[in-house]
Amino acid sequence: MFFVLGAFAGWYAMQAIRVQVAPVLSASALDKLFVILYASGYFGARIFSILFEDPLTGIGDFFKGLVSFGSMTLYGGILAVTLVLIIYARRHDLTLRNLAALFGGPGLIAIGLGRIGCFLNGDDYGAPIPDQYAPSWWTVQFPNLDDTLYRYPVQLWESAFGILFGLMLIVCIRRFQGRALWAGDAAVLGYAGGRYVLEMYRGDERGQFFETPLSTSQGISLVVVVLWCAYRVLRTIQASRSRNLFIKKAGP
Repeated sequence: MFFVLGAFAGWYAMQAIRVQVAPVLSASALDKLFVILYASGYFGARIFSILFEDPLTGIGDFFKGLVSFGSMTLYGGILAVTLVLIIYARRHDLTLRNLAALFGGPGLIAIGLGRIGCFLNGDDYGAPIPDQYAPSWWTVQFPNLDDTLYRYPVQLWESAFGILFGLMLIVCIRRFQGRALWAGDAAVLGYAGGRYVLEMYRGDERGQFFETPLSTSQGISLVVVVLWCAYRVLRTIQASRSRNLFIKKAGP
């Protein structure tokens, strides 16, 4: 329920800032793109979960798991959506920065609402707090686990971070309009950095990023930061060369 609620909240927010960051996209075109991204996000999250968290024995089991309700890994959905956006950007002469500004804030809100569902379902949870004899008021217990440990409410932290940060970016975009492409950078780097920190307080099985002490999500967060920074540096160099070439041609 919260997956669907988050998706449609993200769609509403995207339509609210479409004119400011991607005016070449009509409302109907964005609706069609939303449907594609919704399906990509869902199946990407399921595939990632099946491959890395619940490995199945054969190809038949894989497809059976794909069309069945089950756990979903957020970064799998994000990676699938990113791949679709890269293809879409190349075919429609849009930049990734425009699309990041368009989908960043709304995407954070969608993630925030989805994490409420994770918390209520108890399918992922925080690590136990150090002092079990003096729990703070904000600690939580999960009745579906076979213990009575007080834990960090990591899912609610991520939910609050996503919703509040996403709303802030949307307000800034609507206020500053044409100068708001930095919101895409903030969304990508902000979520990757925040997710890296929150992973330290997770208590469920997080996997291992190759042979490092990092969890899978922490490793992906670092990769996202490096790739996005490299993309922005490359685009800045290309823009600088284009300006210099224009100046030379326009000179005496």
